[in-house]
Amino acid sequence: MTSRSGGSRQRFAELLAADDEIVVAPGAYDPLTARMIADLGFPAVYLGGNALALQLGIGQPLATLTETLDAADKVLRAIDVPLIVDAGAGFGAAPHVARTVAEFERLGIAAIHIDDQAYPKNVGYHYGAGRLVETAQMAERLATAAAARTDPDLRLIARTDALRVTGDLDATIARCRAYAAAGADVLMVLDLTPELCARVADGLDGVPLVWIGGVADAGPTLPELEKAGFAVAVYPFTTLAAVMEAVRSTWSPYPARGRPQIEPDVLRQGRADALQLGRLDQYHAVEQRSHTLEEAG
Repeated sequence: MTSRSGGSRQRFAELLAADDEIVVAPGAYDPLTARMIADLGFPAVYLGGNALALQLGIGQPLATLTETLDAADKVLRAIDVPLIVDAGAGFGAAPHVARTVAEFERLGIAAIHIDDQAYPKNVGYHYGAGRLVETAQMAERLATAAAARTDPDLRLIARTDALRVTGDLDATIARCRAYAAAGADVLMVLDLTPELCARVADGLDGVPLVWIGGVADAGPTLPELEKAGFAVAVYPFTTLAAVMEAVRSTWSPYPARGRPQIEPDVLRQGRADALQLGRLDQYHAVEQRSHTLEEAG
């Protein structure tokens, strides 16, 4: 375990164990957006597979394990709060899943989620053609992942897409119970609404549930998520969508206007924020001390 792994990983485990406040983890796609989220006071950051792949210009599910680890490493270096990372379908069969867990644990990631999609993952998933592996195969993935970790504070999240793919709540609940029994610490059910949360949670012996959404709309309010019983809320696409809209609204009027569509106060604030986000005040202080020593010498 690296020296940077213990603190944020243990902190995330403590946040989950506290069970008195939902852990909100907005989605980032690079170190800058992750640092902005952390500086806004959120207790954790989420790095989704689609977001990290899109910042490479390829889109999920074409991102490799190497690319995912590289993106996660860079994000983690920029923040001091726990990072939750999308580990896809584990990037292969049982040996690959074991290596996936070991590599994320080495980086110092607080939690990863592994889903029950088929591997290699299907591009058609984004066009409504989802594929699931059998429950037993996913349970094997999770058992392998649980056995591969050496730090008990690394939280293993099992994601199931069964509700979206099949629309069968009972089958989804059965999968959740099997995944928890296989070693998952936390469960993430795609498209699970606050209204259905209690039905899924029943019989899981307190295994925490993650709400994931914010793709089609802003999603439920925080009080609604808390009342439903979710332990964690992640927003995989919201930040990226906001940035895409900002870039589009700034530059699309350029041909007609002959200049960007942006207000001077936005630029001024952006420059001030950039100094803080880049931690340039710290390096400026070092530079000034160096100049003082040179002049004294």
